[in-house]
Amino acid sequence: MKNKNYIGFLWHAIFLSLTTTFTEVNTVIPALILSLGGSSFHVGVVSAIVIGLPVVTKLFFSSFLSSKNKKKPYLLLGINLRVLALISIAVTLIYYKSFSFIVILLLLYFELLVFSVGGAFASLPYVYLLGSLSKDLRINFFTRRQMISSVGMLLSVIIARYILSTWQYPTQYVILFSISATSLFIASMGFWQVKESSANVSERVYLKDILKNLPSLLKHDKNFALFLIYSNIMGAALALTPFYIGYAKNNFTLDGKLLSSLLLIQISGMFVASFLYPKIINKKGFKGVLKFRIYIHFFLPLIAVYIANKGSLIAYLFVFFFIGVIISARAVSEDAALIELSNKSNRVIYSALSGTLNIAIIVVPLILGSLISVFSYEIIFIISSLFTLLAFPILSKITCPIDLETN
Repeated sequence: MKNKNYIGFLWHAIFLSLTTTFTEVNTVIPALILSLGGSSFHVGVVSAIVIGLPVVTKLFFSSFLSSKNKKKPYLLLGINLRVLALISIAVTLIYYKSFSFIVILLLLYFELLVFSVGGAFASLPYVYLLGSLSKDLRINFFTRRQMISSVGMLLSVIIARYILSTWQYPTQYVILFSISATSLFIASMGFWQVKESSANVSERVYLKDILKNLPSLLKHDKNFALFLIYSNIMGAALALTPFYIGYAKNNFTLDGKLLSSLLLIQISGMFVASFLYPKIINKKGFKGVLKFRIYIHFFLPLIAVYIANKGSLIAYLFVFFFIGVIISARAVSEDAALIELSNKSNRVIYSALSGTLNIAIIVVPLILGSLISVFSYEIIFIISSLFTLLAFPILSKITCPIDLETN
């Protein structure tokens, strides 16, 4: 059963990579909004929706799921909501000329909201079912998933590059979102074969009870409390990534060809990094990757400002290579560290809390979008870079069980 479950998770990872590439939240989605005539503020709003809102809503879903002895049906429900949302976006873009700018923007916001919240809902049973694998299989899965996903994304970005370069707006996006919906549905088939044992569940844990017991939980689990602080700091740093597209438009000509090149370079960064992280994990544990993320988030905004002011488009492409490195690092480290910091009885709640209490990831994009409109990209990028350094002392105090085994 465990091997079938393992294969099911890998199947999902392979086909999910196509959807992830075609709906990439740091390149494709911001570029879509900018192509509509949106500003940095609108990019901030959509970033809060697709990056921040999903993690914040997890706590509400965890209350509902806590009393369910079978989690897989809700995983499939969340995925199917995402499929429907992608189809809706494609249809909306087909008829975009029938709507005003405000109406089309609000429709896309709503559809992206359903897509993102569906993902948040699905992620809780996903983490729960993933935790049912043995520790060896989990470690193997996290590293192999990123490798497989990166290969799949590298192949899919070639397709995306062709689509973005060949067709004009909005046809290029209609094709991207249509293929994404199909790929995500195929990815969900991996979970059809996953076998789940009925869990021993107590009565439903209500949201008010979770919040009431939160101070006690954080007091008694210092590791988790520190991890939440770290996640908020890095969430604020991560919120900057969609604005690199706006910065590119501000300094260069953002067309389908440039967007496809940025996407290709970003996926290449994820691909290369996927071979680096297993080595870091073997030597330094998951904390090694968490620390590496801080360094990248510190240096990248400064490098972007320097390159943009030099006016070198070729050099700016490599900023997106390191954005890919950042995305890959987050995918490898955060879920893995969270699983190691929790146990079967509290894993869903911990996963939900780690999202809901990561306030920065939903608030900061809105703040950044507003501040960039008032000040400049350069000032905001430098401030964001310096803020990231606060994560170092927090991370040094976190003890991750698997890290003890690797030392």
